[in-house]
Amino acid sequence: MKQKVKFSAYSLIVTAVVLVLFVVGIFTLLGNEEKLILFCIIMGMTTIAGLYFCPKSIEAAASGIMLHRLLSSPKEFSYNSIQEVDTCYPSAGGLRLCASGGFFGFWGYFSDIMIGSYFGYYGSRSNCILVKMKDGKQYVLGCDNAVAMADYIKQQINK
Repeated sequence: MKQKVKFSAYSLIVTAVVLVLFVVGIFTLLGNEEKLILFCIIMGMTTIAGLYFCPKSIEAAASGIMLHRLLSSPKEFSYNSIQEVDTCYPSAGGLRLCASGGFFGFWGYFSDIMIGSYFGYYGSRSNCILVKMKDGKQYVLGCDNAVAMADYIKQQINK
């Protein structure tokens, strides 16, 4: 079972605005070469990080959950190491410990009152699953049909 990540309008707007501001920043700094070089380095690193962690799709394969991202290799969560899976709704008031709050989706370390600390890979808060690992780590993954994905993963874990 494979599901694409659905991005919220907020996430799409934040990504577009940040990219437009990057272009405006370049034109603003055209006369100042030192600041332009520093700005381009920061802009490039930020964009590459966003593209690296940006979730593309989630696949429940035979051996585990595969998280497909834009620039990096898939991240795999083995069924043997998963303790529990359920749907969840990360709060908008959650703390970003080291994370993106909309630039190429929501990704990074978050802290939430209801969920606790977790690493998130999702495009919209409304379609997420919480994957609790046996080692205590937690991941929030987003996809189009989170309920069906969570049910399918539960079946695979209970085999």
